[in-house]
Amino acid sequence: MNQLEINEVRRYLEELEEAREQLIKVAREVSQLVRAVVSLSVRRRREDAHRYYQELSDRFKSLLEVSSKHPELTYSNFFYSIAAEYVEAVQLYSVVFEGRLLTLSELNVHPIPYLLGHADLIGELKRLSLEHLRRGEYRESFTYLELAEGIYEELSSIDIADPIVPGLRRKLDVYRKVIDDWKVLLIDIESRVKLEKICGKILERGLTSTD
Repeated sequence: MNQLEINEVRRYLEELEEAREQLIKVAREVSQLVRAVVSLSVRRRREDAHRYYQELSDRFKSLLEVSSKHPELTYSNFFYSIAAEYVEAVQLYSVVFEGRLLTLSELNVHPIPYLLGHADLIGELKRLSLEHLRRGEYRESFTYLELAEGIYEELSSIDIADPIVPGLRRKLDVYRKVIDDWKVLLIDIESRVKLEKICGKILERGLTSTD
């Protein structure tokens, strides 16, 4: 009777464990860079954002190299989560500074984190929209709302069981409310601004006619 090939299995598992530890280390670096790219993009600090964006792209490539040798890591929820963060950050950067969304092939990610990353992009588009609103840039603010609604509608059109794309349905439920509240806020503020302008003109005419 043949013996179990324990030594061969042990070597494989040790390599897998080593790769996982390396993946975790690089993933931490990726997460830090993601936060920097998002923050700088929202504040429209192009030069600084570009520097971190380049570094993020390089580190993500390293992440892909580590995981590519072990399918168990590539298709793990942990890797999906990091890749989704990457998608969220680089798409926000591209929207702000290039005025477009990158394609799936340009992002070079698996379709699952591609979808999850775009769901979370909705929240960052809201931050961007509110930053424009704070500066009184209402047209730009509505532009990002429209983009977020478009992304939401595209994602909602995918009728896939939740275990296939873990967490997507829950994210969409959350972001439906986010978009509704966001739209109400923008319309309310825009209406108030228009009303103030009308009242100001009426007041100005009244003072002029009195003179």
